[in-house]
Amino acid sequence: MFYVMNLVRIPLKFGKIQGIFSCAFNRLTSLEGSPKIAVSNFSCNDNDLVDLKGAPQIVGGSFYCFNNKLTSLEGAPKTVGGNFYCCCKSKRFTEEEIRAVCDVKGYAGHLVPLFPL
Repeated sequence: MFYVMNLVRIPLKFGKIQGIFSCAFNRLTSLEGSPKIAVSNFSCNDNDLVDLKGAPQIVGGSFYCFNNKLTSLEGAPKTVGGNFYCCCKSKRFTEEEIRAVCDVKGYAGHLVPLFPL
């Protein structure tokens, strides 16, 4: 996990990762170096991403990319076995836009908080 490490890039290259992969709460501008396959959840939320280039092609669990500067879903996973949460600072992607680029088995859209913020 590379969670809250103030990273601007992922320092390693991964093929397949069995557990949860989180590179959330950094300053990433690219997902280059991410695993190609994430068997469980993949979290890249709260970074400075403008697209999803370098993201895993297959995510077995849920994909979290909210709180970024996304203007494009280019590079999004081809398949997500769980939910695809995407609510960005610069553009709100619709469920249809997400499903047009990714086969999502679960919910696709904005992250809905479980309690009022």
